[in-house]
Amino acid sequence: MEITLKRKAFLEELPKVVEELIGEYGIELKRIEIEEDKKGCYTVRATYER
Repeated sequence: MEITLKRKAFLEELPKVVEELIGEYGIELKRIEIEEDKKGCYTVRATYER
């Protein structure tokens, strides 16, 4: 089953958010998508399989 998480972050927080996701889900992590909104905030979507 694939599960997608959504996290919000500012540009300076992106490396920490991605590092935490990789640390927590490791090889189960299938995809990370990062999108910027109009306000300069980023949405990080991480898909993993359980």
